[in-house]
Amino acid sequence: MAYYQYKGILFPVDISKETLDAIPDYPVRDDDIFVLTYPKSGTNWMMEIVSKVMKAAGKMATPDEHVTWCFELQLPGVDEKPRHVLAMDSSSPRIIHTHLPRQLAPKMVANPKGKVKAIVVMRNPKDVVLSFYHYNQKMEIEFGNGDLESLESWDTYATNFLDGKCQFGDFYDHALGWWQMKDDHHFLFLKYEDMKKNLRSVVSDVAAFLDTSLDEASVDNIAESCTFNTLKAAWGNSDDALKKHICRKGVIGDWKSMFTSEQKEAYDAKHNLKLEGTGLEFDFE
Repeated sequence: MAYYQYKGILFPVDISKETLDAIPDYPVRDDDIFVLTYPKSGTNWMMEIVSKVMKAAGKMATPDEHVTWCFELQLPGVDEKPRHVLAMDSSSPRIIHTHLPRQLAPKMVANPKGKVKAIVVMRNPKDVVLSFYHYNQKMEIEFGNGDLESLESWDTYATNFLDGKCQFGDFYDHALGWWQMKDDHHFLFLKYEDMKKNLRSVVSDVAAFLDTSLDEASVDNIAESCTFNTLKAAWGNSDDALKKHICRKGVIGDWKSMFTSEQKEAYDAKHNLKLEGTGLEFDFE
């Protein structure tokens, strides 16, 4: 896949400059729910949870009519218009996802007013880069020429990711940009690792944040239907080529299977430098 630079950040050509120029002034509705993630951080998992919470609460009968995934994208042969344009015709309340960093997101989300809600899901960067690496390989097989030898080696990929030379930019710039809003009531911050360790608690937090009054049984049912393994099995049989490759292992600490000791030291050094004093922490195993 081809990429280009926009304001110092690397984007695939399926996200156009015209779209990135337009999105900061995107008209956000007061009842919009935004899901904000860096790639490979539990995006589709959270979208599934939010959709099921809203449906169980009676706030949307058919969630698919309300949902826009990666609204900065326009896939050739799939999307007749950029998704942020298509989302303008979606029913309210909309569930809109974006991978964009805060400085490129809609201004009404980056600094929200009214009742708009934003859920930020984060995952430890070592597992993110490993998952991203394997996902890109699958996408090359699915949509490219299948020549995996032409792709970056793991060592090169890991180095470029650490240097911020990757899709959607530097992991820490993305995370800390949104983390500035940690005390804003419009935002709910969640961790991928917590979704793995105690999914029911996360579902309960999402339901409360979205002002629903789901009973315990409803929360239990959503959690049971949204386990990683359940969704992996469902998505693995999807006709959607993007969705069927989303889930791989979903293991916390899988980075250990690929990282060299030198890579671990380099990642740890940047991690400590960037996050010292911010209050943002991650679980790596």
